[in-house]
Amino acid sequence: MKKNLTLILFLGFTFAFSQVQEGRKATSSEKESSKERYVPEADTPPSFPGGINEFRGKVAQKINIKKIKNASGKVSSSAKFAVNTQGNIENITVYGNNDDFNKEVENAIKSVKIKWKPATYDSEPIKYWFQIPFAALID
Repeated sequence: MKKNLTLILFLGFTFAFSQVQEGRKATSSEKESSKERYVPEADTPPSFPGGINEFRGKVAQKINIKKIKNASGKVSSSAKFAVNTQGNIENITVYGNNDDFNKEVENAIKSVKIKWKPATYDSEPIKYWFQIPFAALID
């Protein structure tokens, strides 16, 4: 009985003295500092002129297959990068089963200089992360 009473009192005090978070609107300085902060979901995702397949095509054109050594058959990589609030690509990370192919994909992405239209959240441009797979057949 003492244990039950102690537990009930403990829970009662916990609920009585717990804090309630009240919602409030962000100030303009908070909005400004949050533009580069991660937002889990955008109202509108970033867009590349011509679409994502156009971007993939431009990257594929710039990959120099001759620089990929010690590979035959299918090689694949996954590129993760951010489109910042100005529409530029940054923070590129490429991983896959062939280091030479990974490096070529990274260099090809860096060489595409066309700006993206940035993602928006609450009508404000935000940083947005992409992950795109790339693959090639090497003879």
